[in-house]
Amino acid sequence: MSVAETGGILVSEKYVRKLKHGDSFRDWLVWVQGHRIKDFRCNVREFRVRPASHKVCRYEFEGEGFSVIAKFLEKPTGKIKKYDCKKAMLNEYYKLKKLEKIIDIPCPIAANRHFDCVLVTEYIPGKPFSWYLKNEKDLDEKLRAVAHLLGKLHRDTKSNYEKERDFTKIRKNLAHMPLRGSTRRRYEKKLERWEKGSRLDRVHGCTTHTDATPANYLFCRGKIYAIDLELSTEHGYFAHDLGILSAEVFHHFARKGTASAAIPHIKGFLRNYSRDEKEYHQIKQVLPLYMSYGLLRVAWRSKDPGHQKYLINKALELLDRPAL
Repeated sequence: MSVAETGGILVSEKYVRKLKHGDSFRDWLVWVQGHRIKDFRCNVREFRVRPASHKVCRYEFEGEGFSVIAKFLEKPTGKIKKYDCKKAMLNEYYKLKKLEKIIDIPCPIAANRHFDCVLVTEYIPGKPFSWYLKNEKDLDEKLRAVAHLLGKLHRDTKSNYEKERDFTKIRKNLAHMPLRGSTRRRYEKKLERWEKGSRLDRVHGCTTHTDATPANYLFCRGKIYAIDLELSTEHGYFAHDLGILSAEVFHHFARKGTASAAIPHIKGFLRNYSRDEKEYHQIKQVLPLYMSYGLLRVAWRSKDPGHQKYLINKALELLDRPAL
């Protein structure tokens, strides 16, 4: 078993079995690789990847020098169990086909509803940004790379911004957040002021990664890749991704008791994203909303009651700020 850490979460790979010529799934998996496979009778080694929201496996083609990742949409392991698996599989496949023309991502290879609605993508054997954050190694350099990737994604997918839809999604996710009684009511009241205010009014929206956590950016051979784009959304607000990642950076330093040390890294990240000083100041004015939401996401997964309470208080505080 191999174990790696991403975003504070232990991710393990466990060998499961060897698939041989004649196994229907193995034969299809080899076939869709096309010219990449030299020996069409090669064995295929299966490794289970955990944790994941669905059954996810890495398949290694013996003697071929590469692997692929397969996600089985009909085998959910998370909280959401009932949904249209075929639709989800096709939506994600075509979403990836569109995004691979804009930014570097693990390329979608194939999808097949007959094998538990499987989606097969390229395997990228890189280090996640979460590793650099945890070890505080080349942190600003890696943040610059993430900023440039997000800038390209947002600017090359311009659309109209659907404000009502954006807030509907935030509220839907808030229902699962660790907010109780009066705290929830206070947060929702502050959120309503943001929705009715003019700070977020803009002509252009864009496609957002939406799940812009440190584990979802990989560095491999001098390039940065975005992964886990199943939640990516059109007509979103660009600052959503910036706020989620900024919250994760803040959380890393806050749990060490040095929250203030996060600010220079976050501001450097925002400057690298910005094309000029005007855009930088515009971002700082809207970031509190999405960074607040990002802190609640972190609090949701935190197992430390004291730190969770701290993050929730910071999230409330941010909604009252005129700028970062």
